[in-house]
Amino acid sequence: MLDSRVRRLVIATATAAIVTIAAVVLLFPLGAQIGGAAGLVFWIVASLVASALPVQLPRGTVVSVSASPVIAAFLLGGPLAGVVVAAIGSTDAREIRGEVPWYGTIFNHAAIVLAVAAAAVVHEAILTAGPISGGGAVAFSFAAALVAGVVLWMVNWSLSVGAVSARTGVSIRTVWAQDVSGIALTMFGLVPLAWLMAQVFQLPDGVGWWATALFAIPLFSTRVAYARYVETRLLFEETIHALSKAIDARDNYTRNHSTRVSRISEAMARVMRLPEPEIEKITWAALLHDVGKIGIRDHILLKEGPLDKAERTLMNQHPEIGAEIVEPATQLKGEAPLILAHHEWFNGSGYPKGIEALDIPLGARIMGIADAYEAMTSSRPYRKIPLTHEQAREQLEKFSGIQFDPKIVPILLGLDRSVLDREPDRPDELPTMLRRSGSGTGPSDSTQAAATAEPPARPALASDDVS
Repeated sequence: MLDSRVRRLVIATATAAIVTIAAVVLLFPLGAQIGGAAGLVFWIVASLVASALPVQLPRGTVVSVSASPVIAAFLLGGPLAGVVVAAIGSTDAREIRGEVPWYGTIFNHAAIVLAVAAAAVVHEAILTAGPISGGGAVAFSFAAALVAGVVLWMVNWSLSVGAVSARTGVSIRTVWAQDVSGIALTMFGLVPLAWLMAQVFQLPDGVGWWATALFAIPLFSTRVAYARYVETRLLFEETIHALSKAIDARDNYTRNHSTRVSRISEAMARVMRLPEPEIEKITWAALLHDVGKIGIRDHILLKEGPLDKAERTLMNQHPEIGAEIVEPATQLKGEAPLILAHHEWFNGSGYPKGIEALDIPLGARIMGIADAYEAMTSSRPYRKIPLTHEQAREQLEKFSGIQFDPKIVPILLGLDRSVLDREPDRPDELPTMLRRSGSGTGPSDSTQAAATAEPPARPALASDDVS
């Protein structure tokens, strides 16, 4: 069933587009420079070709390089040409194959019509106020195209990001930061290219028509750049997730621990309304916060019972090991300080540096609370029966101002339980090494015993539950 927010957005956008098309048809004649109906068909075909290979960005926004021929069309033929080319030329193969729902197709075409109409009208108004001829006319024409391009992208991005947000439930700020910010400069670069296409199209003796077709090469290169951006980001994300799962798969108790800590940390950061780049940094750092445990021997990491002094010293090295692992990676350099400091205590008695209070990076203070909660509410080798939400809450409040930032603890406690609660474990998701019968590495080997046995003597404190 169509979500009410999506329905309202589609209806409003489609209605505005219909009114806009009617106004443009009544108020603006077709510009002579486009070459009449034949020229209009030329730019429609060019737009269709440019729309043929759209690229879907990480949060769901879809982009193509069809903006260049559409902009060139209204630079030559005015708002009417722009609206006609946009309405028809923005059709892509996904719509023809039925991969886009009908309301998505309506919205996509309506959105581009509104964006192009606004840009074309602004362009027309600027040209009317500028020089008709002379040395400054070309520069003025170029400047007018740039301004129109800004208007087009702002309207189009606002509508597209709003639609993705309404459809997925992800905040507009997040969609904008993760989709638009990465390609905004490249997308705006299509505007000068469109202006140049329009200039070349006007070359005499029909030369401009076939010469303009040569712009397919830079347009295709731009499309490839979009695809490479998405592929690179996807590869980065998949690598981070794979590394975090490799760490957690050391034993069944910590499986998906890093993913849950990351989810809780991100939710806390969003409640605190941190900047999107900072939220992303905290999310990645939380996924990798235990990467240093790669350097900790299993007889220490999986020990059932309290660690002795020598073992504790070795265990406490894992934040430094983790920071050293990720710091050489350029994309993770900002996450290294958070990984290093996620076991520091608010009163300065944590490790490895013993820093305190606001000297601890904000992201590390958030991660430390999320890590403690997740660890307390999960089974561990030294404590087979996890703490309940209420017990974990008591521990967080008890150690607030001692181990944890007292201003951030309420943020976690105020999160919806759907964020905090563990999803049921699925045995088929276990790595092969942990599915072997008799491995004795997880709760699946001792479910009945864990239900009746007394917890080990190790204190069930927040400070002891986060190694």
